[in-house]
Amino acid sequence: MGKYDYSKFTQDGWCDELREQEYWGLHEVDGRIEVDVQRFKYACEQATAMECFPKELSDIGEYYIPSKKKRYDYTSNYLSDSICSLKEDWEQEYKPLFEKISSPKDAEDNYRLTTMAMFGNSDTFESIELGSKWAMLQRMGTYNRIINELNCVFLIKMCTEINRILLRALSMELYQNPDYSVRDLITYCNARGNVRVQSLKNWNVYSKYNNVYNLLKHNSRRAYEVLEKYNPECLRKDTRVEYDNGMFSYNWINLEEVSVDEFLEEINPFLMDFCEKVLGEDVNRADWDYDGYFLGTFHECCDPMEYHGIYGACGMSPFD
Repeated sequence: MGKYDYSKFTQDGWCDELREQEYWGLHEVDGRIEVDVQRFKYACEQATAMECFPKELSDIGEYYIPSKKKRYDYTSNYLSDSICSLKEDWEQEYKPLFEKISSPKDAEDNYRLTTMAMFGNSDTFESIELGSKWAMLQRMGTYNRIINELNCVFLIKMCTEINRILLRALSMELYQNPDYSVRDLITYCNARGNVRVQSLKNWNVYSKYNNVYNLLKHNSRRAYEVLEKYNPECLRKDTRVEYDNGMFSYNWINLEEVSVDEFLEEINPFLMDFCEKVLGEDVNRADWDYDGYFLGTFHECCDPMEYHGIYGACGMSPFD
């Protein structure tokens, strides 16, 4: 028998006993959760949920009080969850919108189908085919413009969201500046420790997309010059005029070098390195090293439908 008495629990009744927090070795001590490591592991085994047992716990000792209380006490968790949410919105909600836009091929097929239905016969086939090709060519310019503009619109949205969640994360760390810019970020981070923010992983990605964002947002000659100086690959090379204030910057962005997919994929290493080197967090432990993780595991394994709110969503209750 260890620190806690588990003798009231019997192997024969383990299914019912899984519903008791003490069975899992989770005990409240001064408002915190103390984990009986071996008991928690045993309960995970009985619930066939060993994926919920952090392997790092095996090397910690007999009892453990997590470093944090809540998931978002780790800034890295807030940032990584926010990025996942943005990725889901992009893949499931926004990206499918591109398929709704009538393409040159759609214009060609629609012209052919409509014209054949009205005048179709062997004598007019060649002229109808010629007309359908002309409809395709007419649509090509408009289609490319709309696709280009949509990509730029969503780039602006994603850059805005990344800066928003980064500012929110800084505010969670007592950042009190009422303003925010890349220069403010550099000043804040460099004041926090010995690391230069420009040396963080994928800083070049964050900087690159902020430069693109500034041109798309301001349409100014200065923003163009900054992008041209630091990220010239992001600008189209086939333009024949010199950029000036107020020109439509969307037409100047090289979408072969700039994409929402790349930004969302490559920004996370920067954010995690920021949390680790600037804020001093252990991002490898952040996913489980808090009270809520162990309580959440207990509640989910007891009754997953109740824990995730499925009963109410489908008109059921655990008492039906």
